[in-house]
Amino acid sequence: MNLNMAPPLHAVLQPTNPPPNPGPFGLCAFALTAFCMGLYNMHTGVDPHAPGNFITGTAMFYGGFGQVIAGLLEFRNGNTFSGTTFCSYGLYWVSYATLLIPSFGVAAAYEDYPEDYMTAVGIYLLGWTIFTFLMWTLTWRSNLASTALFFCLGMTYLFSAISSLAHLQPGNVVQKVGGGMGLITSGIAWYSAMADLSNSQNSYYTLPLGQLGRR
Repeated sequence: MNLNMAPPLHAVLQPTNPPPNPGPFGLCAFALTAFCMGLYNMHTGVDPHAPGNFITGTAMFYGGFGQVIAGLLEFRNGNTFSGTTFCSYGLYWVSYATLLIPSFGVAAAYEDYPEDYMTAVGIYLLGWTIFTFLMWTLTWRSNLASTALFFCLGMTYLFSAISSLAHLQPGNVVQKVGGGMGLITSGIAWYSAMADLSNSQNSYYTLPLGQLGRR
């Protein structure tokens, strides 16, 4: 008779349930922030010269820290791609918020050089354009929603970078096109989040993501 009633160590350490998926949370955080920023860039109902400080709180906390938390959880789950993108875009929103917070002194440092400030912002956005299109190439064998998301996001950055590098006035057509692409991007992100969240236990519908080359 076996009197050793203690379970083996590997059984104790083995998790009983798989870790939760932080992807929908990260996608929702990104979607809402991109939605607000897209509307502002389109200057829907606002003066073209109105400040964009309303986005600061959302960019810093929900789109920023929220995505960083989601990214760290993705790293914990072993998902390197999602961890990299969520943490990167989360810190993008944090860094973007610093441009709008007066205490950081970014805009004030360029007070006498407004054109140089626009150039600097354009270079900053161009770097994110390059990063986004690099990430886009890694979605070609995943699903249609992810591919469309990163492509539209890359176009959002591209139009915004062009607007700044060309020193166009606020409310220009290029900036509005970038804002429109941002709205499309936010819609795809929300759709992807709902596709991950919806299942037969909690809803009457499920949403396809459109699998591509992965087998």
